[in-house]
Amino acid sequence: MEYSLYFIIASLLLGWLVISRFFQTVPEGSVGLITVFGRFHRLLQPGLSFLLPWESVRNLSVQARAVDLAFQAITLDQANVYFNCTLLYSVADSQPSTVQRAAFSFASVAELQLSIERLLEDETRTYTANKRQAEMIGMSQNVVMLIKQNVDARLAEWGYKIIDLRYHNLRFDEAVMKSMARVVAAVNEREAAEHEGQALLIRKTKDAEANGAFIHINAEAERVAWKLRGQGMAEFRREVAKGVHDAVDELQQSGLDPNYLLFFMYTESLKHIAEHSKAGHTIFLNNHPSMPQDILAQMSTFYKPAELLTPTSATVTAQADNLVTEPS
Repeated sequence: MEYSLYFIIASLLLGWLVISRFFQTVPEGSVGLITVFGRFHRLLQPGLSFLLPWESVRNLSVQARAVDLAFQAITLDQANVYFNCTLLYSVADSQPSTVQRAAFSFASVAELQLSIERLLEDETRTYTANKRQAEMIGMSQNVVMLIKQNVDARLAEWGYKIIDLRYHNLRFDEAVMKSMARVVAAVNEREAAEHEGQALLIRKTKDAEANGAFIHINAEAERVAWKLRGQGMAEFRREVAKGVHDAVDELQQSGLDPNYLLFFMYTESLKHIAEHSKAGHTIFLNNHPSMPQDILAQMSTFYKPAELLTPTSATVTAQADNLVTEPS
């Protein structure tokens, strides 16, 4: 009974060994390379595959791999530039020849990555050595594409390809960084001053235009006001002259001397001065008996040429008409 149990266990172990030897599993994201007596024979796709006793399997990952690099380069004007970049690469394709080169070009993945790092550093340093520091500040995507093409051509010989290459965190020496910061600050201040000057110029221009428009409108309004004031004054004088003319006619029709109208205007003027004077309300008059006649003679002289000193009704009418004058 014990021998039978041992036999069953031994048979199971032997069967497991046979199955594990003649069947091989290739994980997803990898390909299997079958060698016969050390020589490449064929590829195995992911999954469970049957193997002959003299066949050996080596798995190769076809997934993307990432390499982070940090190195230093010197420009043409002897400035230090510090690079940080990330490289994504993978097996170029699933062709047997490509997979064979990718699997057997290097002894291990570490040696492959070391070679890729040195190749990328050399290409970047070669490019940097021919450029000045100012040109490296604006490192464009075209330069990255050029370096990528040079590195990709070499990786194709090893059965790999570049998926992406990104340069980031480009740095210079501390003194250079401070000087660049000062330059940027100066440029920003200059642009800010230019914009402020333009804004001030626009504001001054708009203020001048508004002030000119205001002066023009004010002058136009004042001109219209003076015109209307003159028209009103002329109309007032015309009405006064008309009233005087009518009054003279009434006096003549009543058989009175029209010169009394001048004396009446004189007394009304004195009354107006007394009522509206700000300096006082006292008026000193000449009480000579000939005062009325003298006043009439003087007023007639003012409204009539000197050769006609005695006013008549026609004189008073002409004097009333002369009151209508245009404003200056």
